[in-house]
Amino acid sequence: MITTEWAMYELAKDPERQNILYREIQHVCGANKITEDILYQIPYLSAVFHETLRKYSPVPIIPLRYVHEDTQLQGYSIPAGSEIAINIYGCNMDKDVWESPEEWKPERFLNGKYDPMDLHKTMAFGGGKRVCAGALQASLISCTAIGRFVQEFEWRLKDDGEGENVDTRRLTTQKLHPLQAIIKSRNLLC
Repeated sequence: MITTEWAMYELAKDPERQNILYREIQHVCGANKITEDILYQIPYLSAVFHETLRKYSPVPIIPLRYVHEDTQLQGYSIPAGSEIAINIYGCNMDKDVWESPEEWKPERFLNGKYDPMDLHKTMAFGGGKRVCAGALQASLISCTAIGRFVQEFEWRLKDDGEGENVDTRRLTTQKLHPLQAIIKSRNLLC
């Protein structure tokens, strides 16, 4: 749910992008509630999810891994027996890979440069033999929640001055302060 909270924070901060998502959900769902089986029809929702994973990876550093054989990685020699950790946060903020990485821009996953179905781009769910078995389920649950929150309510931050306040000192990335938002039922907006 960490990713869902960060996504709602960014959407509450950015009414224009929130409205893009809302209009896309309305176009696909109409008066019906968003469900898991139609998520593939809402590409902007997928882009919001993946961009949130990129900027606010739930796990900023992959726990230590043991290197079984001598390996070359990005020009570095890593001898067998080494223990390595991968800084996902650093990778996801790499200006050589991501254009304007400090900005939250879901559109980057819609322009064809980054494939939103490639979960390995952000490494949020690991990869290879150690890919998270719950990656698809987590994606479905989070996207459905984000979609329903935007479908049912208009969001804005309670305090416009609220900063991101990212805590990456733990095993998971968290907001230092809980999300405080003002929500207004979209039914009342009609």
